[in-house]
Amino acid sequence: MIVAKEPVAPGHYRMRLTCDWESAEPGQFLHLWLPECRDPLLRRPYTVYRLRDGHLDILFQVVGEGTALLAERSPGDVVRVLGPLGNGFSMPPAGSTPYVVGGGVGMASLHLLVERLIEGGFSPRVLIGARSTGYVLCRDDLDALGVTPDISTNDGSEGYHGFVTDLLQTRLERDPAGSPVIYTCGPTPMMAAVAKIAAQREIDCQVALENRMGCALGVCLGCVVPIRSESGVGYQRVCTEGPVFDARTVEWGYRV
Repeated sequence: MIVAKEPVAPGHYRMRLTCDWESAEPGQFLHLWLPECRDPLLRRPYTVYRLRDGHLDILFQVVGEGTALLAERSPGDVVRVLGPLGNGFSMPPAGSTPYVVGGGVGMASLHLLVERLIEGGFSPRVLIGARSTGYVLCRDDLDALGVTPDISTNDGSEGYHGFVTDLLQTRLERDPAGSPVIYTCGPTPMMAAVAKIAAQREIDCQVALENRMGCALGVCLGCVVPIRSESGVGYQRVCTEGPVFDARTVEWGYRV
């Protein structure tokens, strides 16, 4: 059941649901269905933004019919949830410095990771990319964790003027940290650029892909992506083998 909903940016909402899950790993997702709706028929995937005290938070952007219908729901309305699904981010080795790089609503996949990193004794460096200052997400929740993110905006209205990938390059060059590890989620071109930066510097990098899904159970094959392995390039399912992958294994030329 929905217990709270609030707008956090134009076209973006944070929603709290009752939940009986005992735990979820950062990067895992749920599949959500509005029981009275037959159009759209299929559930929609939403990453786990936060999980505590019998409640689960999601943060989403209205991008189509399914998310628009969810945004119209109010506290007290009932939704059907399947999850937690998929794999999650792996924690970094002790002594490493995590860089968490989010673009747009991709930060929804990274907030729980930042929580767990702090709980694990790490001091994550969080970089957020947004089109303008009004679209910087998670700021208040990061403040509550004692994390001050580095901001980049495409229009220069706040922080670094440019892409978050350029900001990442700058931070890695000007403020080198011992044993960096990168985590990222956002638009596919942004993640591909982050993966390239990590590969050039031989930094481990994990990416959370956000492909469209039908079943989210590995049956429909609607979310497959090309992944490299020792035997060559083959397709893997984002819903079951992912959504988190080693950035070095992803063939970034695919289209979502």
